[in-house]
Amino acid sequence: MIDKHKHNTNPLSLEIKGLVKNLFEVKHFKNGFKKREILLLTEEQYPQKIIIEFIQEKVKLLDFVVEGDRIKVFINLKGRKWISSDGTEKYFNSIQGWKIEKLKSSSDSESESESESESESEFEFEEKPLTPKKGEGLEDFPF
Repeated sequence: MIDKHKHNTNPLSLEIKGLVKNLFEVKHFKNGFKKREILLLTEEQYPQKIIIEFIQEKVKLLDFVVEGDRIKVFINLKGRKWISSDGTEKYFNSIQGWKIEKLKSSSDSESESESESESESEFEFEEKPLTPKKGEGLEDFPF
């Protein structure tokens, strides 16, 4: 479920509630940039698998999260243009987390049958590393 964050004046600041399905390792880049991603299964009629990234100092927020946790993530939607070496323009969206709140387990708030079916759902996710080409800085990187 995605809700507008009521205490932030940024119109693109949102909240997502869900179950942590996967925590990926921290990625470190040559320019000092670092990020870590999580795979979150949303809580709605048709649950979605959403990748949320945490960058720079926000990477530490994931030190207290484990797979199977129900969390609320406060996010910002980001969009940017990237121009490839052949001049092709591409646009990318990202979901960046900036705050996490742990929630009660799903069995505390949902019927037992819904909780069991959600916890038994398995999804495949293949992570493809994004690495900048030599000479490309963070501004040229598509994320």
